[in-house]
Amino acid sequence: MLRDNLGQMYKKVALLQLLMTLVLAGGASLAAGVVAAGSVVAGGVAVLCGTVAYAALAGESARRTASAGRVLGRHLAAEMAKVLTIIALMALALASGWFAAGWLLAAMGVALLGHWLALLIIK
Repeated sequence: MLRDNLGQMYKKVALLQLLMTLVLAGGASLAAGVVAAGSVVAGGVAVLCGTVAYAALAGESARRTASAGRVLGRHLAAEMAKVLTIIALMALALASGWFAAGWLLAAMGVALLGHWLALLIIK
């Protein structure tokens, strides 16, 4: 049986993604203006919402033990929810038509890389 507690780890992941998004938004604002900064925020928030969806679905109570198969199933379902959340939010951004696509994609990339960076440095 495996003990599974993702809550604390994903709080740190979400915080790092938020910080990286805000830093990029500040840089985009200085480099290209308000529309670029808004696009960065939209892309970063989409990935952040995906991370929150993943953490909500993948985690279980720290007092509960689960088999490896159950943990794997939860993580696969959580990953699907994460991807679908990001796709849905990007579809909303595409439908609005106000964003700068390059900045939006850059923010998504930075936030997704922030996810892996946080997992590498969290002990």
